[in-house]
Amino acid sequence: MSIKVLNRLGGVAMHLFISKYIGSKDFYRKTLVVALPLALQLLLASCMSIVDMMMVASIDMVSAVGNASQMLILNDGISWGIVSGIAMFAAQFNGGKQANNLKKTFGLGIMMGLIASSFWVIIAWLFGSDILYFYLPDQEVLVHSVSYLNIAILSTLPFAINNSFTALFRSMHQTKITLYISIVGAISNVLLNSLFIFGLNMGVAGAALGTLLSQMLVLLIYVIYSVKSKQIFIGTMSEMFKLDNKFVKPIIKKMTPLMINETFFGFGMTLFVKAFGALGTDGMDAYYIANQIFNLFLFVVHGYGGAVSILIGTRLGQGRLELAREESNYQLFLGACLACLMIVIMVVLAKPLLGLFFITDIAVYNLALGCLYVLGIKVLFRMFNYIMFSTLNAGGDSKILNILDSGLMYTVGLPLAFISVHWFKMESIVFVLLIVQIEQLVRVVFTYRRYKSYKWVQDLTKLVQ
Repeated sequence: MSIKVLNRLGGVAMHLFISKYIGSKDFYRKTLVVALPLALQLLLASCMSIVDMMMVASIDMVSAVGNASQMLILNDGISWGIVSGIAMFAAQFNGGKQANNLKKTFGLGIMMGLIASSFWVIIAWLFGSDILYFYLPDQEVLVHSVSYLNIAILSTLPFAINNSFTALFRSMHQTKITLYISIVGAISNVLLNSLFIFGLNMGVAGAALGTLLSQMLVLLIYVIYSVKSKQIFIGTMSEMFKLDNKFVKPIIKKMTPLMINETFFGFGMTLFVKAFGALGTDGMDAYYIANQIFNLFLFVVHGYGGAVSILIGTRLGQGRLELAREESNYQLFLGACLACLMIVIMVVLAKPLLGLFFITDIAVYNLALGCLYVLGIKVLFRMFNYIMFSTLNAGGDSKILNILDSGLMYTVGLPLAFISVHWFKMESIVFVLLIVQIEQLVRVVFTYRRYKSYKWVQDLTKLVQ
């Protein structure tokens, strides 16, 4: 075959690749407008979490707060399942210009969120000590963990309502609003934590109180702004909360698998902590610190993934199904580029970021650095998975997400963690964490197969009366 023919074939292949995976300037502009505020909001939240962890580290309470946070993670699982279901329909209702359904969706999100959070408040107050001891059987750590949890769990109530506001604003592409409000919330959280932890010498209880009050402030701002600006999803009590079965049933049907998945996924994340806890306090301190920095890079993953869900959902709600398929391919390739960039940045900045925590124990420092390098691999896989998950979620393909997300966690990830620690007797958190990433690789393979089936391409607005 001549060089001229090879060049021609190469040109054709490149043209096909570009037409399939490279979008127009307008596509990237719209993606940037939605994704950037989301990413910045999550970056801000991650930065504030790191600041909080630095404050907690300064009073030597990293493991105590990390342990107590397992209960908050369990609540977050159900809450994010609710939010995902609400956002799934809200994005399509927005695309279909269905204002009345947006009001009902908002009301449904608030009611379900408060019910779920109230459940976890009761569980935490009645059984919190026993649950936290299960994750880290250290009596000294437990006392401080319970002190933090008893106050912090109350923040889940305003947090549940804030989630509904956030879901609706994002679904209507008003992501700048959520960014601005989150900035106020984050700053207030840091200031209040500083006041209570150091000024009033309240320790971990002060950190919890600061979190609670900042969530209440965010809720107040959301309510005032939404009412004053006459947002279309704000209606009378009857318009928002008087819901008939014909409206609720199809949403609950699509939402329930997401709630189940997020609940099991959240519980699974806490079980990883249970497995890692057998490696000792040094390993747990290293993991908690590395995970905080890892979360800093997840702002791109979750911010961009959230934008993908909104944008694809809007196209589907408009009935432009083929365009939704085309743009999903553009998003997947863009996500791949971002993932490669992030892993490079994460490796380069690993040591400077660890330096922020003033780790005096060289063993903990080395373990945390190793964990960060491993979590860099996780960022790469996580981006692929989250974009495809966001796309499947936009089309209501929620049942399959249970298998791809929590299903693989329980059949691959968790068994690998417990076998590595208790069977192979591995003592390094770094090596155990590395083995666990096999789960992410398996998830990429199976999720891509589902994504390419295009069974998620459907207009959900037709399901609701």
